[in-house]
Amino acid sequence: GRLILPQVQMIRACLDINAIVIIAKETELKQTLEKLKDKPDIVICDSQVVKKVLDIIPKDVAFTTFSIIFSSNKSDFKTMLEGIKAIKNLKPENKILIAEACSHHASKDDIGRVKIPKLLSKYLGFDIKFDVSSGIDYPKNLEQYSLIIHCGGCMINKKQMISRLNYAAEKKVPITNYGMVISFVNNTLDRVI
Repeated sequence: GRLILPQVQMIRACLDINAIVIIAKETELKQTLEKLKDKPDIVICDSQVVKKVLDIIPKDVAFTTFSIIFSSNKSDFKTMLEGIKAIKNLKPENKILIAEACSHHASKDDIGRVKIPKLLSKYLGFDIKFDVSSGIDYPKNLEQYSLIIHCGGCMINKKQMISRLNYAAEKKVPITNYGMVISFVNNTLDRVI
């Protein structure tokens, strides 16, 4: 029901390079693609609908998510991708930090606070403890976490995001982002990277 800042920023970036941007909801994507004379160069979707969209996009069309793009443009793609490996080693006694760079009003089905914990717990087959950090304050006690799952960082700049990655590395805590986790648990990561 809304355009979030990463989507708006991506649309603006596409317009800045004189690209043609066509926007469709996942429910209208199939008919939108059928109406195009040429296939798109790339399809970018919200991480939360990646599984639905995957079945619609032709295999020869580049496909990714806003979050995956932000992991490259706003942070360090390789570090974020490497962080995914930590999911396989998680145990019920571990703790995960959900890190949000902004302080937004969380909705009842918030992606970081509700959807990702549910998806990850279902994938793991057990409940795990999640803490949430929001805003410009970043926890100093990162060593208590087995994984940090960070938002895309649309409200901070690359230097601030890299600083967060470096601090996680200093504390030897793997870090990844929302979209990579969602794509990983939905078995779509290879397609969107």
